[in-house]
Amino acid sequence: MSATFKIVFNGQLYQNTDLTSAQEQLSQLLNIPHNIVIQLFDGKAYALKKDLSSIDAVKTESSLKKLGLITKVEPQLITVISQSQNNQIALTEHSKNTDKHISESTNDKSTSIQNERLDTDEAPNTAAAIKQSYNKYKLLRNTLKSALYFCYCALCIITLVGVVISVNALKNNFDTLNNTTTNNLSYQNYKQYLIDQNSLNQPTQKVTNDQTANPTQQKSNEYFSRFSSLINSYAQSTGQADIKTMGGDKLQQHLQEIDDLGPKNEFWQQLIQLSKSLDNDKHAIGMLNNTDPAKVQWINAVDWISQSYIRQHQNSQTTNNSPVTTDEPSNPILNLTLLISMLSLFSLFVIAIKMKLRAIRHS
Repeated sequence: MSATFKIVFNGQLYQNTDLTSAQEQLSQLLNIPHNIVIQLFDGKAYALKKDLSSIDAVKTESSLKKLGLITKVEPQLITVISQSQNNQIALTEHSKNTDKHISESTNDKSTSIQNERLDTDEAPNTAAAIKQSYNKYKLLRNTLKSALYFCYCALCIITLVGVVISVNALKNNFDTLNNTTTNNLSYQNYKQYLIDQNSLNQPTQKVTNDQTANPTQQKSNEYFSRFSSLINSYAQSTGQADIKTMGGDKLQQHLQEIDDLGPKNEFWQQLIQLSKSLDNDKHAIGMLNNTDPAKVQWINAVDWISQSYIRQHQNSQTTNNSPVTTDEPSNPILNLTLLISMLSLFSLFVIAIKMKLRAIRHS
């Protein structure tokens, strides 16, 4: 047998509800006399409808709520009520005229018994439904809280990654600016400058007259002289042949032809940078045996950088500038843009989850 429900009313109304209008509408809805309806608003609990299904109880309660009445739907146990209880308040139906009326008990004892019955009548099915609804609410709330914590963690991680990328980008820019200014102002370069000056002062007497007429050749000779001093220093420390032994004039002409493939003096600058690296490593290389593969031969290093430069600029007629470094500055900006987009997305998730939790809490 399915459980039945009843609608209990204790005379309370919602705010801004007209009492007279509510009484008239309730009399029409329940089809009972108006004088009996007035007695229902004395503050005591009355069962307006009984033996209702769950659907009918919800519909009837919604109709009463529209009238401004505050009612409760409570389960009703089917019990055998003695006919001798004449003082019990009940809603009776008029069989002939279809008019219904509610009688009120004047005995305090019967009223207390009825109120106790209204408070203690609970159906197991309703209790199970309430428990199931509460479990669903609790599961939804815990799920939303977990999602909210996840969004907070993601926001923290994205923020940290963005800070790291920004710091690295600023550091790289600062280092590049630092290197361009400090590489030419170091003590090692000053010592190299003295060595270059000494090497330039010796053979220049015979060629100065010829070089004054050709500034380009003079600049080339200066680069080659600096390159020669570095390589000769490395060759002397490692027991290798010097520039003169390897054919100095022909080597200079060959290197000048390679420099002409690209921007002016670019290859000479890279070649001198390679020579500096070899000269700085000459003590460690000089301690190695000649048969050791790690012992770098300077002529092989010069050949390697020459071939690499030739391959790099063999298509210089179609491409004037190398695009290798054009994409590097945009990478940090692209990464930061993606991080900002993700921050905005997770922020929207946080706002939506908070609004949902607030709605559940109020409901």
